[in-house]
Amino acid sequence: MQTYKKGFLTILLLIGITSAALAYIGSTTSPVDIVKPVIPPNSKGVVAIDTKLVQDKTLKGSEGKVAVALTLTGVNLPQENEAEVQPIDLVVVLDRSGSMEGQKLNDARTAVIRLMERLTPRDRLAVITYSDEVQIVSSLVLMNTTNLENLTQTVRRIYAGGSTNLGGGLEQGIAMLLHADGPQRQRKVILISDGLANRGVIAPGALGAMAANGTEHNVAVSTVGVGYDFNEVLMTTIADHGSGNYYFLEDPQSFAKVFEKEFETTRNIVAGNLEIRVPLHDGVQLIHAGGYPITKEGNVAVVHPGELLAGQQRNLFLTYHVPADKEGNFSLGTIDVQYQHNCEQQTISTTEPLTVACVEDQKAVVASIDKKAWSEQVVKEEYNKLKEDVATAIRTGAREEALQTIQEYEDHNRTINSSVGSAAVSQNLDSDVKDLRQNVEGTFSGAPAAVEVQKKQQAKALQYESYKMRRDKK
Repeated sequence: MQTYKKGFLTILLLIGITSAALAYIGSTTSPVDIVKPVIPPNSKGVVAIDTKLVQDKTLKGSEGKVAVALTLTGVNLPQENEAEVQPIDLVVVLDRSGSMEGQKLNDARTAVIRLMERLTPRDRLAVITYSDEVQIVSSLVLMNTTNLENLTQTVRRIYAGGSTNLGGGLEQGIAMLLHADGPQRQRKVILISDGLANRGVIAPGALGAMAANGTEHNVAVSTVGVGYDFNEVLMTTIADHGSGNYYFLEDPQSFAKVFEKEFETTRNIVAGNLEIRVPLHDGVQLIHAGGYPITKEGNVAVVHPGELLAGQQRNLFLTYHVPADKEGNFSLGTIDVQYQHNCEQQTISTTEPLTVACVEDQKAVVASIDKKAWSEQVVKEEYNKLKEDVATAIRTGAREEALQTIQEYEDHNRTINSSVGSAAVSQNLDSDVKDLRQNVEGTFSGAPAAVEVQKKQQAKALQYESYKMRRDKK
């Protein structure tokens, strides 16, 4: 459990002005406006990048946490005719283990057929199923009239039975796209499961690495978890490393909406396989990146936030730790963003390096806080980090831990906000935090059997809400 004791005590002494005051802040439904960057008219790229420090000073002796609001904007590229619309390759990897029998599999089959009907004759689709073994229902074929009719009949004959060889299905789905011709196509695997991977490769790290291998060759992986018995951490890990999206479906009737969204998303990608590269010098570390995994290549932290659509703006918060044991200036450097557009690698960078000063003057620290950026960090990033932590506690049955984490978050941010005075943060604390606490209390109320169901449901729901908001995938 993440705690704020050290930061909180410091804040109590210094009236919320230390950089530790920004250590645990988050997201809610109350938006805070951030100025949209404009793509330069003479820019050769299709992505604009904008950064803003939440505060540019940190207090000597504090925890040394500072945050940067990173905004990525994709240019609108209107197509003049259908021929300019980039064709797509989709591989649906469907769980047909015994637990999928009945309504889940019926709805999944219907949704796959509806997806096929949405595809154009220039698009290609493959269907793979997995249970004990992996079966190729259909290789990658164009969705012309003949193939549509034949594959529709084949999909209707998919049946359920056996265990869950999720890793085998994922590996086969990625391999099919890696070996397919047509480099000028958007390529995506959609992996579906309603249970725990219990055959073949089952470790989240290994499955995440499998998905990451696909991204190196312009293959994205999205995941869909159905019901309450799948491993949401595993499915999120695969989607994050696969530069795709993760969906939690309580109702399998929503399959069709997910497929439709993935179809529209894939068709409108302007920048695929985004890679944020953050330089690290002089003891500076990147500790959070909107929930995404952080890897290191020498003195560079690397984050893969997926894809950017035409006309889309995505906002992420990067949280750094800078040494705070002595006064001085620390350069956060310039951030590079690499991406693929029309199968060409492109790079865009921030124009000016960001600099943070460690000082002894607490008034200077207070004055350096950007109210709007800090409010956005609280109501978007760190509140959803709180929900993720609470989801973890609920999943393990740790009711008191969940409530204590909520209380620490509330106390911490009320103290900070007494100096900053953000209405958005006040609403978050007075409304959203109150609802979250009641949610936890309700989850652990009732008969033991009911509580077990409620724990699964609430853990998945809170984790999914956190995933969507922190990664800006609403």
